[in-house]
Amino acid sequence: MMTEAQLNDILPALPSVLDFEPAREPQIRNGVILSDRFWVVNPVTDAVIGDSRSVHRTANFSTMWDNLREGLALANIDTSNAQVEFSTIAEGAAFSAKIILNKYDFEKKLGEAAKMQMNVRDSHDQSVKRQVEAMIYRLACLNGMIAPRERVGISQKHTTYSDPETVGKVAANFPVQLEQQAEMMAQMRQIKVFRGQVIRFFEHHVATYHTRTGSKVNKKWLDKIVGIYDNYASIGDNAYRVYNTLTHISTHIEGRQGTDLERKRIRIETDIHAVMQSEAYQRMFMPEFALAA
Repeated sequence: MMTEAQLNDILPALPSVLDFEPAREPQIRNGVILSDRFWVVNPVTDAVIGDSRSVHRTANFSTMWDNLREGLALANIDTSNAQVEFSTIAEGAAFSAKIILNKYDFEKKLGEAAKMQMNVRDSHDQSVKRQVEAMIYRLACLNGMIAPRERVGISQKHTTYSDPETVGKVAANFPVQLEQQAEMMAQMRQIKVFRGQVIRFFEHHVATYHTRTGSKVNKKWLDKIVGIYDNYASIGDNAYRVYNTLTHISTHIEGRQGTDLERKRIRIETDIHAVMQSEAYQRMFMPEFALAA
């Protein structure tokens, strides 16, 4: 096991607001203790941050974070000059960390400046999956390029904890996997698509929502998406421009005052990834389908 000083040389420690051991208190109904139901409490603030069953193992986020830091060292991932940004969700009920690994450069394969980004997430209230995900970070627009295919990383239930060796085994493959994704993104530039096709795709697959009475198009949202697409005109009329529009939506999050932007980001990122996994997206914009058509 590595010392705290050694771990801090890899990545910084969790901020103090996230470094606490959650308490579990039994729920009581009509004066009777419920044997399998608990309140999860932040002992620093006394705020209830979760409603869990006995199978949910609450533990200090530092357990997961320290395993990650040691695992990256075992994988020989170069974290020097890394930039780390933490986001606290709902008084410590969940957290997210964005890590930019500047030592990894994908410009040669992608044709533009890009680095490695890792997203690390966990929660005490089970609202966010425990996740370590790697992706390409495009410097021109500061977009985190969520995977157009399978996500690169680890996602697991809250009943388990990955040891450093497991994390290291997976993380060791991140650079190669992202190089492959960069090649795929470069190929997207060769897939010609026309504005009318793209707008119809956005209308039917991104701006449409479903109600009890049927499907409806959010015209205001569609107009905003098309505006983002038009702002990427310098990329050209190709699939890579569509991909950048979608990743822009999942990266640059806005909301009214009081909106939990990080929780919203996670939800939108999940929605956009589902769009990319759809048959319509794959057949229109992914190299093995579109280039062969």
